[in-house]
Amino acid sequence: MSDESLIRLAEAAGLSIDWVDADNREQRVEPAVLRDVLTCLGLAAETDADIEASLEILAHKNNHGGVPPLLTCDQHAALDLSAYFPATSRFELQAEDGGVQKGTLDNQARLPAIDTPGYYRLTIDKYQLTVAIAPLSCPTVAEIAGADAWGLTVQLYGLRRADDGGLGDTQALEALVSNAAAHGADALGISPVHAMFGAHIDQYSPYSPSSRLFFNVLHAAPGSILGERPLRQAIETCGLGEELKRLERLELIDWPAVAQSRHRLLRQLFDDFGKGGNALQVDFDSFRASGGEALENHCRFEALHTHLRDADGHTQHWNDWPSEYRDPSSPAVEAFAREHADEVSYHAFGQWLMARGLERAQVAARSAGMRIGLISDLAVGADGGGSQAWSRQAELLASLSVGAPPDIMNRDGQNWGISAFSPWGLRQNGFRAYIEMLRANLAHAGGMRIDHVLGLKRLWVVPAGADPKRGVYLNFPFDDMLRLLCL
Repeated sequence: MSDESLIRLAEAAGLSIDWVDADNREQRVEPAVLRDVLTCLGLAAETDADIEASLEILAHKNNHGGVPPLLTCDQHAALDLSAYFPATSRFELQAEDGGVQKGTLDNQARLPAIDTPGYYRLTIDKYQLTVAIAPLSCPTVAEIAGADAWGLTVQLYGLRRADDGGLGDTQALEALVSNAAAHGADALGISPVHAMFGAHIDQYSPYSPSSRLFFNVLHAAPGSILGERPLRQAIETCGLGEELKRLERLELIDWPAVAQSRHRLLRQLFDDFGKGGNALQVDFDSFRASGGEALENHCRFEALHTHLRDADGHTQHWNDWPSEYRDPSSPAVEAFAREHADEVSYHAFGQWLMARGLERAQVAARSAGMRIGLISDLAVGADGGGSQAWSRQAELLASLSVGAPPDIMNRDGQNWGISAFSPWGLRQNGFRAYIEMLRANLAHAGGMRIDHVLGLKRLWVVPAGADPKRGVYLNFPFDDMLRLLCL
């Protein structure tokens, strides 16, 4: 096998063979490392025959069967479609408001410039695709709040109040934004509130979440949504009063103990809520319906993760589950969800409380005069054994971990143990997982911090469990991802 053929495959897969390190020295990735990473990408590279077969696989992935499901373009710019359609093809373009424009591609097969940002449905011949028209940039802080704007940041878990059960929550956040706004602040940045693992209470870093689509229910403040009386009743029924007081007195957060007590309390609140006659039932039902497949999959994952334990009673990576449960759309998963409908609903209940709490905090911030309000924090990746990786398998690389090469900060490099998006998986699926993630993290915020924003352009990826030095930069569709972010 020649190095030239291996390099050809690596470059076609989006890997950077040559790069410059933190000491400004040129580096070249070893062939063995390229083969290992390519294997994790599902591209065999041991022999010339392997490489040719893998190149064919890549060509098929990148070709999308001809026309991709989504293309991006800048506002006021013509979109070049010559790779997919002949010049002067007839088209029909439907806007989000239902308006329809009909016309003809020009003699260079370009779609005429569109002035209004948004998602458009483009039909040409028998093909339909989405065209995302993006503004040229995100709005700036100065445009939204003026040149004199200022704000605060806070770790939500450390934002304590009386009777909080030992952990910061959305009720404390709501109080803080009102206070900060009264002092002239326009923004308040918070630590990530991504969904963790309900059955894995020892994992609590917000930068290693189960999913970046949903929320950490431990930060919910049920009293602010359901009322203080139902909350007090549930605490009494559970016999949690003394334990909550003990947790509140601790100088540091006891994450496992907090998680156990909060899940017990949330379960009791859910059981009480389900007895009927609650005026908020309609809102909960509406929230669950609007969450659609993504919310349902997350809640099913949480229930499965609790039930499908190994022989020693430990939770497992979903790749180690029985094969019939590894596919979210399988009949076995459907049957499990029916048999454990109450537990699936319980996890939706926790998400509802947390989403409504964040919504209240953002409304409070804006109502008190903040011109931006909350700034959410988007982690660079999610745990490969989590809900997002399970439900979006075609769009995430569960066999590779994100990290950093050796640099001035850490001469051994870093392996963070979290998964990254698949560049061609995103393209093949119309960037669905990326778009829904952005929408989820902007739903109750006026801005968003993106952790390691280099992830939009490239990420250092390493085979799961490998030495971080044995990694390589994987490149992403930067322009597409920036445009979708702006939009």
